[in-house]
Amino acid sequence: MNHYSDIEILKQYIDRTKEILELSSPQLTGVENGEEYRRLLLRSFTKIGELAKENNRILNKHFYPLIQSTSRLTSEDILTMRDFTSSLMDATSMENIDLPLIYMQTERMLREANARGDLRDIILALDSMVIASYMMFNLTYRLYPEFSYCFNYRDSGFDAAMKLLEYLPPEKFVLLPDDECKELVLINSRYVRCMFEWENKEDRSYWNENDLKLMRRALSLADDPFYRNEMPNYSWDVHVFRTLQYLADFTEDHNKHGFNREQLEEIYSYTKEMVSFLQGHEELAKGCPQVEQELYLLRNSYLAGHKSKEVYKHELCDLMSLKDPTDITARGMFINFTIPYEYILTLDKDHLSAEEAEMLRTIYKDIARYAYRLPKTGVLSFMLTFLSDVLRHFIEVPGGMDFETLCLDLIAVMHPPSYVHTLSVSNFCSFLTTRLLEKDPEKFVGILDTKSVEDVLQKKQEIVQFSYHGALLHDIGKLFIVETIITYGRDLPEEEFELIRTHPEIGASLLNQFPDTAPYAEFARGHHKWFDNSAGYPNGFDMLHAKNRTLVSILTVADCLDAATDAVGRSYKDGKSLDDVIAELKEASGTRYAPYLTSILNDDDVYPGLQKLLQEGRDGNYRKAFSVLKEL
Repeated sequence: MNHYSDIEILKQYIDRTKEILELSSPQLTGVENGEEYRRLLLRSFTKIGELAKENNRILNKHFYPLIQSTSRLTSEDILTMRDFTSSLMDATSMENIDLPLIYMQTERMLREANARGDLRDIILALDSMVIASYMMFNLTYRLYPEFSYCFNYRDSGFDAAMKLLEYLPPEKFVLLPDDECKELVLINSRYVRCMFEWENKEDRSYWNENDLKLMRRALSLADDPFYRNEMPNYSWDVHVFRTLQYLADFTEDHNKHGFNREQLEEIYSYTKEMVSFLQGHEELAKGCPQVEQELYLLRNSYLAGHKSKEVYKHELCDLMSLKDPTDITARGMFINFTIPYEYILTLDKDHLSAEEAEMLRTIYKDIARYAYRLPKTGVLSFMLTFLSDVLRHFIEVPGGMDFETLCLDLIAVMHPPSYVHTLSVSNFCSFLTTRLLEKDPEKFVGILDTKSVEDVLQKKQEIVQFSYHGALLHDIGKLFIVETIITYGRDLPEEEFELIRTHPEIGASLLNQFPDTAPYAEFARGHHKWFDNSAGYPNGFDMLHAKNRTLVSILTVADCLDAATDAVGRSYKDGKSLDDVIAELKEASGTRYAPYLTSILNDDDVYPGLQKLLQEGRDGNYRKAFSVLKEL
């Protein structure tokens, strides 16, 4: 292969992918109303379809043959893959364009390097594996409770880092072929700590001490004459700063790793050392702005027992006033999410003061606005990690933004077509629930604790509202996999479909956090399970014994009705006609879909209503999406 022509073609994939990501959530500049917004989205997704077609052609011709090849790669092939990986990913800022492609490529390069036995290639490939594994771990770790396979990425990254550290002893370090390889080994002496995430609490004390031990060693390298002599041009100041910064960040998420009091005191000492070090290094301090330094100091001082929780909360409030809501860089994102999140973790949700409640109202509004400003490329994956933490620790405040509203606003921000889909499905559910209640109320006995048809009829409006709100919340699990949903630029492999299949369980776990939303968890968990329980996902959901089986069955039909007829954001193709979709639903009647629903879709009092929802109803939902985004 010709390296220069191939890499230029592959970079066209990157340019198109960036354009696709921006088109998936276009800005409102020049858009005056909901109808114009609908037309904008339609144009955007028509363009996405064109770009995706060309991207798939490029990958099938120039990328997958290299990845899937079982024969040895040429030197030009390896150079092409390295250049493509570096173009997809900025290791310094952790910004990326397409994580799964990066990981696939990194695996292939490591296999090739090991097969060749070339030490330089092995070192380069191991370093890439550490970075790719860390980013894939972050992508999958947030998918609780469907996150078990994220530890495969942690393990692959940790193993790669430890293999690199085998070359750190002086007798092996001198055998490394060049300064680049030596630099990568030194960098990974500190970067290895990014892979320290352990699921079992009983393991934490062991791994916490190992984590500290590795960082102490990394820090000591800067004072070792051997390494200084071997690498006089290495950025030793950067090494010291980054190592100290990693140490200062050990206590993230309110010391979720469980460091003991003695270790917390040591971490606080390193934090003070980092701040003092940066005072003499103005350029380095740009990588850790003053507000971030203050956060590390406040948190580690508090956790080490040097200040009370009340003082810590007050100082966090002062710090929040210093964050820049217009800063959409990786550092800006860290500050705009981490400071509010650390404040939330200090609160007693059952005993909020008026001041704390008002601060929470502001925080949640600001988070939605900030997420809207962030570009969909680069830092999206890391932003979703922070966002998932905020949602997992959401505290409802009377008179403030409730959990449902925040989730819906974030869906509108992250992927407007999914927001319109959610509203449309909710309207279909409300309509079909109303019609079925009129035709066969017995199907609803048991829902909302009804014990008879008479109870059902008395609670008719409550049941309709229950169905509507269950549909509104059925897809909130997709918030955690947005970067996979908006991967329009190429076909998805099975591994990414597996990520998409996690959203019902993720959504259910989020809803189960709060008494007000817990009743809707079954809607989120069951809407992709077949009526007869023979297929669909998740495996652990039993549709036959679901408490709200009738309403979940309505949701499943409504979900299909909207998805199949939508021309925006789903498949880049013209949506199917209502008649075609009804015919498909009837073909799967009794297996995938409830027969008592498919049998009424052509009724005179049902069919016209469905047509109206597909036209006027959907148009109204675009207007709602436009209004939400305009307000942000």
